[in-house]
Amino acid sequence: MKKLTLFVSTFVMCAFAANAQCDKKIKWNASKMEMVDTAGNVRSKDGVITVITGDGKIVVTAPDDNEELNGDIAEYVCKWKDKNNGSTSFKSLLTDKSGKERHATITIEAKDGKAVMVFSAEEELTKIRLPIDAYEEMD
Repeated sequence: MKKLTLFVSTFVMCAFAANAQCDKKIKWNASKMEMVDTAGNVRSKDGVITVITGDGKIVVTAPDDNEELNGDIAEYVCKWKDKNNGSTSFKSLLTDKSGKERHATITIEAKDGKAVMVFSAEEELTKIRLPIDAYEEMD
């Protein structure tokens, strides 16, 4: 009986911890962007890219290119086993500094602490893939 109680307690705590990951504001950092065309060809571009997700919003900044995209998060699905393994997906109407809008689907997948973020937009043929160098919770 003690083993069953311990097992159930551990399971509930792990489920709570994984769900808590979904409610956090996260800063994602990448040092390159990969553009994938419809044929699967990949073109890479080096440069710092920061993505902040949380509080129902997404902000993407690429200071080297003086670019910024902002949008609200909708249709949010979050499934994390722990801090280093899981996935998140959501939709956002991303708007750049000039006011151009893109209807985007964003997917974040992490396995053993290695994360990749993929942006696909109805208005674009190319998908953007960001190999994430580091990510951290923000206050």
